Amino acid sequence: MTTTEMAARPASRWVEAERATLREILMGAQDNLTNVLAVVLGVSIGAGRAELVGLAGLSAAVAEAISMGGVLYTATRAEADLEPGRVSRLSPLAAGVVCAVAALLGGLVPLAPFLLLPIGLAVAASLTTSLCALFVLGAWSATVTRRTWWRDGVRLVLIAGAAAVAAALIGHALRVD
Repeated sequence: MTTTEMAARPASRWVEAERATLREILMGAQDNLTNVLAVVLGVSIGAGRAELVGLAGLSAAVAEAISMGGVLYTATRAEADLEPGRVSRLSPLAAGVVCAVAALLGGLVPLAPFLLLPIGLAVAASLTTSLCALFVLGAWSATVTRRTWWRDGVRLVLIAGAAAVAAALIGHALRVD
């Protein structure tokens, strides 16, 4: 094997790993990042109490990660049963675990600012870091699928932005303080 061939092998393994887990990472990270962002914005605007934001956000992040992992496990098993001749890239268990881990990590992004900052600054930091993380996630997925990186980044930001605006409006309309 030549040096060029040896150098190409790790890169191709990395690319294959990205392709094999793209669906699971996107489903988990995008979904939970979006959901937890919406929860923390809605609760912070509606209640204005950091401890309620933390409770609701962490509960949503953990429950959603478990749920998404379970859903992807079940869906991947069903796909495998429907197409017995076709081998899935990941086993149902691996798909569920990757999705759950991505969801948990994604769900922690909007929560982190509430651990470090006063609630007013935390809201702005949570929104900013979450939308940046979603843009990066979309841009990464586009590099794997060979689409336009900025379009896919903007697409994820717009989806999450719509959810965030809806939650913020609900929080404002149903204020409990």
